[in-house]
Amino acid sequence: MEKATMLKFHADDIIMKESGIYEEMYKIISGSVAVYIRYGEKEEHLIGIYSEPKCFGESNVLSSQPSIYTVVAYDDVLLMRITKDSLEEFIRNNPRNAIDIMQNMVHSNMLMQKNIDLLLDDIYEKQDINKRRTEEIKNKIKRYRINGFNLLEG
Repeated sequence: MEKATMLKFHADDIIMKESGIYEEMYKIISGSVAVYIRYGEKEEHLIGIYSEPKCFGESNVLSSQPSIYTVVAYDDVLLMRITKDSLEEFIRNNPRNAIDIMQNMVHSNMLMQKNIDLLLDDIYEKQDINKRRTEEIKNKIKRYRINGFNLLEG
């Protein structure tokens, strides 16, 4: 069975990138990390700053899906790297972190649902604007057509 390893990162180092594929999660031993959605983009959103003994990246280990956020070292940080192979032992030795992992996953699900709701609102708003524009264009065409016929008749 693989043992958890310790890794050190310095301020502003990117630890995980959104959409990246990772097969590990981390427990913060010292220091802090900043967790973002859309890091470096116009719509960048800071989810939070995590400090010891918080964990992050649990969805990577449990689902093998791409990362849902970017994690950046906020200051010098020491992390325990936990892989699928070492997860069971980690939970056995750190039962409090099991609850932390579940809370993080619930929080991530709530954030994703909020983002989905905001995207749907944006789509509906744009559809509304497009419907109004289409109606305006139809009305202009009707006016031009009616005015055009009146000009031809006169």
